[in-house]
Amino acid sequence: MENRWNKAATILAPTVEICGRKLLPFCLRHRVALEEIDSPLLNLEKAMTVDQLLATVRVLSTHSFEEVRKPISWREMLLAKKLSKNRKLFIEQCYNLSLYMQAQSLWPRFWVKDNDSSKTSSVAWTLAVVTSLMRNGCTYEQAWTMPESEAIWMHIAHSQANGSSVEIVSDSEWNAMEKYKREQAEKQNQQTTNSTK
Repeated sequence: MENRWNKAATILAPTVEICGRKLLPFCLRHRVALEEIDSPLLNLEKAMTVDQLLATVRVLSTHSFEEVRKPISWREMLLAKKLSKNRKLFIEQCYNLSLYMQAQSLWPRFWVKDNDSSKTSSVAWTLAVVTSLMRNGCTYEQAWTMPESEAIWMHIAHSQANGSSVEIVSDSEWNAMEKYKREQAEKQNQQTTNSTK
């Protein structure tokens, strides 16, 4: 648990450049903007297209919605043509985008509990996190633009301080569960191998 928090709290600005744009740390503002354009980066059931890749990268390279809404530049049009013709380059850019997201994904791991439908909220969870951070001293811009993982950790810490029963899986517990799953899979594979002989 502490290791994931330490990493989340010390996320450096990414050095990755995708489609000619230097990306910023992934934040809640990025998430909301990507949800609005239904980006395949968040909806893994959708295949990424060249236009969606360029739109996604544009969102991730700024905190300004005005910048995102600007008309497509000549440079972007030329890049779109290049990516459409060069499948290898397109796949490379998509792969780099997935590496960027993996490096940003340091959320706490939660213990799964039975769902209690009476506790569902009509407020978007992103708004709940931003509001929690602002109530506890962050400015509006800080709450929306700090790295998402850090924002989630801080929101959970505030919730726990206010009596919430959210429970986080520690790193040692997670490693033990992963080791158990691997051992069970190996046993299952061994049994399957023995039964086919």
